[in-house]
Amino acid sequence: HEADVCLATATTPSYLPGTLVTVDSFLRQHPGFDGDVVIIHDGLPERVREGTGAVFPRVRFMEVSPELKRRAAQVGAAHPRFRPILSRLYKFEAYRLTGYRKVLLCDGDLLFRRPVDELFGLPGALVCCADRAFLTGRQRDAATFATLEDPQLAGPAGALERTFNDGLVLIDGSELGGRRHADLLALIAPETWHGTGTRHLAQFVHNRHFAGRHTLVSSRYNFLVRHTRLIRQREGIRPPDAKVLHYNHSVKPWMAAALPEWVCGDVPVPPLRLWYDAWMDCLSTMHLRFAAIFEPAAGRRP
Repeated sequence: HEADVCLATATTPSYLPGTLVTVDSFLRQHPGFDGDVVIIHDGLPERVREGTGAVFPRVRFMEVSPELKRRAAQVGAAHPRFRPILSRLYKFEAYRLTGYRKVLLCDGDLLFRRPVDELFGLPGALVCCADRAFLTGRQRDAATFATLEDPQLAGPAGALERTFNDGLVLIDGSELGGRRHADLLALIAPETWHGTGTRHLAQFVHNRHFAGRHTLVSSRYNFLVRHTRLIRQREGIRPPDAKVLHYNHSVKPWMAAALPEWVCGDVPVPPLRLWYDAWMDCLSTMHLRFAAIFEPAAGRRP
């Protein structure tokens, strides 16, 4: 490839609507983007891949490596609480990519509302945004990832400062390749979570590996919708100010069975409406491009 920047995201069949909105909204906000879009998957049906590639020509697919799947399975066997979310570890395959100056690694539950081009010029091994612990002014224990009321209460491994949410991270090209990928995979082992009660999976690995080497930017680049009130209190940012909305936690707008939790929770309605508008835009894109691909020959009526 000859691309300078890559957008990478991991998906599963149940996350596909969210992934499509993430990709479509990014491309809409960056009409001049000439980089690659890589979707990491584990056995996504060929017809789905062909259809997605037909709609989004810049997309290519990357299958999860057997080694990562093996390690994820070991973690699930030792820690059953992680079994439903082991696919979150698939994002680490992005570190196998090489030849790019930057890779923007995104979860499949993001909505790009404005361009983020300025991020691509920032230095640092990892550029990212604060997690809930940092937003509340607290640190996490380096060994357990537990939120600490007082850093002095940290265990022998010490405390992690300035912890981040890994729903959107900009990876520098120097952090890509076999060696870095192997270093990260080494942390995907049952012992990493022994003695911990955390429900964080990939985010724990990311924070441990990049501790002290990451750069935090404004939450407008990764606005955690479930923490709307907290972000407004800490940074003075509201959902309309966000460049990227992140529909974090287990409830996703495209999962109808979970909608009652949204209604009864503290999630504001406008971000939900924005996602549904983006989904309709994405469907329009798909329908129009499919129509162009399969349009009958000139002079013939369907």
